[in-house]
Amino acid sequence: MFDLARKMTPEKVSREFRDFSGAHAYTAARRLMDETFADFPDVDHSFVREFQTAGFSARVLELALFAALREQGKVLDRTSPAPDFVVSGDAPVAIEATTTNPPQGETAEDLDIASAVRRLIPDDLEAAEAEFVFQIGKALRRKLEHRDAQGRAYWEKPHVKDVPFVLAVQSFHNPSALFHTTGPLATYLYGIRDIPTRDRHGSLVLNSQIVTEHRRNGRTIPSGLFAQPEAEQLAAVIFTNSATVSKFARMGTERGYGPADVAVARCGAMYDPDPNAALPVPFGYVVGDYGPEEHETFSEGFHVLHNPWTSTPVAEGALDGFTDHRLQPDGRLLTTVRHPDYFVSRTMIIQSPKALPMARLRVQQYLAGAGQ
Repeated sequence: MFDLARKMTPEKVSREFRDFSGAHAYTAARRLMDETFADFPDVDHSFVREFQTAGFSARVLELALFAALREQGKVLDRTSPAPDFVVSGDAPVAIEATTTNPPQGETAEDLDIASAVRRLIPDDLEAAEAEFVFQIGKALRRKLEHRDAQGRAYWEKPHVKDVPFVLAVQSFHNPSALFHTTGPLATYLYGIRDIPTRDRHGSLVLNSQIVTEHRRNGRTIPSGLFAQPEAEQLAAVIFTNSATVSKFARMGTERGYGPADVAVARCGAMYDPDPNAALPVPFGYVVGDYGPEEHETFSEGFHVLHNPWTSTPVAEGALDGFTDHRLQPDGRLLTTVRHPDYFVSRTMIIQSPKALPMARLRVQQYLAGAGQ
C-alpha cells in the first residue's frame, strides 16, 4: 500500500504527485518511501497533504534528510513542529529544511514528474548560476527572518535554546536547478571564490578571490552570507542536489523493490581524487550491477558548509555522516569527502521486458561519448 497516497481526493493533488503515484516505473521508490514514512513522526499532521499538493519536492527532501540522519544513528526529537529536526545527545543540532521554488504562476503543475527529477544542463550556465545564487539566498534569508506567533526565531524556541541552528536547502526553482553543486553556494556563503591556476610544473594551484556581491538582471545581493549580522546564529548550511524521487528509486531498486521489467541507470560527473584535477570525471552504472558494499546510502549527496563566524558552531562530529566543508585561515575551503561525491547526475528509469540490457547499453553509450 502507498501510505503517502491516502486521504487526498484526486482533483486536489498536484501533477507531480499524480504522475509519481500512478507510474509503474516508480514502484520501488514508492515502497521505500512508505518504509521511511512509517517511522517518520508527522508532528503537525501536514506532511501527507503537502506531499500530495504544492510541497511535493520539499517533502521528498525532508523524508530523505530524515532517513539520512536515522541511518547515521542520530537520535531525533520530533516532539515539536519547528525546527523540522532536532538531533539530541551530546552534540545536538537543530535543522530546518527549505527549498527554492518556481515563481508564482509557474508551479509544479506545469511540469510532469520526469521534468521535476531530470538533471538538465542550463542553456546559459552563467545566468543559471546567478539565478541559483539569488534563489538560494532568498530561501535561506526567508528562514533567518521568520518569526513565530510569539515573535521568536527558530533558534529562540525554548526546546532548542543554545543548540546550533542549521538550514538544509535544495533547489527546485526550475527543471535545471538540480544541476548546480556546492561551488556557487560556497561562494555566496563565504564571499570567497577559488580560482584554479597551474604552476610552472603543471600542478594545480587554487587561489582565493574575494567576492563582494552577486549580480542578476540588474539586481545585486551582498556575498558572504555567513559573515552578515543576520546569520550570526546560523551554524551551517546543509545542501544537496540529490534528495529526489530518483534517489528513492535507485535505493528501492537496490533492495529489490522494483518490478522485473524496470531497470535504473545513473550517469553524470563525479569528484576526481587526483589532486591536480581541475574537472570532474564522468561516471555511469546500472543500479544493482555491484556488490552490497557499494549500495547507495541516504547520506550520500548531502554536504555541510560550516559557518566560521557563528556564535553557536556545530560540534565536531555532530554531522560527520555528510561531506564536510570548512573555511581555512588562508581563505581556502577544506572538504572532507566521506562518500562517492557525485556532483551531478541523471537517473534513467527504463520500463521494458528488456529493461536491464537496455540500461547497460545506455551507460556504455554515455561513457563512450564522455570519453571522446
